[in-house]
Amino acid sequence: MQVALVGLGVMGKNLALNLIEKGMTLVAYDKNPEVGAELLSCAQSLGMAERLHIVSDLGDMIRRLETPRSILLLVPAGELVDKVCSDLVEAGVEKEDIIVDCGNSNYKDGIARKLKYQNKFEFATMGISGGAEGARHGPAMMASGSEGGWERIEPWFEKVAASYNNESCFARVGQSASGHFVKMVHNGIEYALMQLIAEVYQLLRHGTGRSPKEVAEIFESWSEGNLNSYLLAISSHILSLETEQGESLVDLIDNKVGAKGTGLWTAQNALELGIAVPSLVAAVQARHLTNTIDTPAAKEMTYAAKSTESVEVDLDELKQAFYFASLLCYRQGLALIKGASRAHQWKVDLNKTLQTWRAGCIIRADYLDDVAQGVEFIDSLEEPALALRRTTGKAIATGLSFPVLAATQTYIATLSTPSNGHLVQAQRDYFGEHGIKTHSGETCHLTDLVEIDAKVR
Repeated sequence: MQVALVGLGVMGKNLALNLIEKGMTLVAYDKNPEVGAELLSCAQSLGMAERLHIVSDLGDMIRRLETPRSILLLVPAGELVDKVCSDLVEAGVEKEDIIVDCGNSNYKDGIARKLKYQNKFEFATMGISGGAEGARHGPAMMASGSEGGWERIEPWFEKVAASYNNESCFARVGQSASGHFVKMVHNGIEYALMQLIAEVYQLLRHGTGRSPKEVAEIFESWSEGNLNSYLLAISSHILSLETEQGESLVDLIDNKVGAKGTGLWTAQNALELGIAVPSLVAAVQARHLTNTIDTPAAKEMTYAAKSTESVEVDLDELKQAFYFASLLCYRQGLALIKGASRAHQWKVDLNKTLQTWRAGCIIRADYLDDVAQGVEFIDSLEEPALALRRTTGKAIATGLSFPVLAATQTYIATLSTPSNGHLVQAQRDYFGEHGIKTHSGETCHLTDLVEIDAKVR
């Protein structure tokens, strides 16, 4: 099997080595000749150089490939993707060739590109998760589309991807550009889980007075059971690291958190689709709050330091709360994917989606089987639900910040206890005559039900 790869950055280089290791012949290009030389050197040291061809221009790459061609793009999202696609058209790609955008592109751009290039070549999308290590040894691969070109390369991607219980973590999850949407939501869940772990650390460190090393030991013990996950494992390791002087590594790191955009896109698309994912949105806003000093509204968002309170925490209850909150973060993401699939008629298969997340990716976790069981299973978890409620109350009482923990408790409480929406409906109609809907399903106005004093109005 022949395939070409454009873009030899960290992800591209490692995926290239994975591809040739699995037996594919790879033609690779990057505008920076030094990274091509570095890749070739790595392939030579591994004894795989005979399956790798580094080219200096896209025209040479096209000429070396047998038709119909399969070309992977691992270039930064945005204008550069279109630039490379246009250059490939000029270089001679044909209608039967398939070009797969494997970067973190916005799914809306993928939809537009499928239309833009439909008479030039087959344009497909695929989200890849797992970082450099995953790309090298087996990532999660969330592909989409029904292009005929997939039939040529799908069997190879099944080998290149990570595997879980002898099942590949590659799948075509749905139609159109749904692969990039699924990867976007994957990253939104990733934001929420990272922030949730950080908040549990915050509660244990500053709420109960434990050291980072002590919190690391707690996380490590949780990882030995059904809470085992990649993010919890690396958090335990990070918290155990100390300098030669015995200083905790995390105490030397600035509090500002960066982001590359996919979390923001998740929040924006959820709002556009009218699907509530408060835990995922709270995680994005939590990152923004760490950077308030650099915003135009810095002075208006800077407040004096406040004292906090200590609290006693039952570790078993905290563990159950963390487990339950984690499940709800995943379920919110899946609800967003399902809602987008219906709106865009993508026919996304949630079981296939979860299969791609079981190994190789950043949000892999042993409890994904529990996530897959759905709402009925979550409804049966009475003790963990109570643990989340109690833990959230104790956490907030410290005066410390717990945006995802609080948002997750609000999410489940709003959907499972009496809400206050009826008063908000009445307020909207009172000042704007937007109408209200009664329990009987009737749509009317407040004035149809009661007489309101004109002076108050």
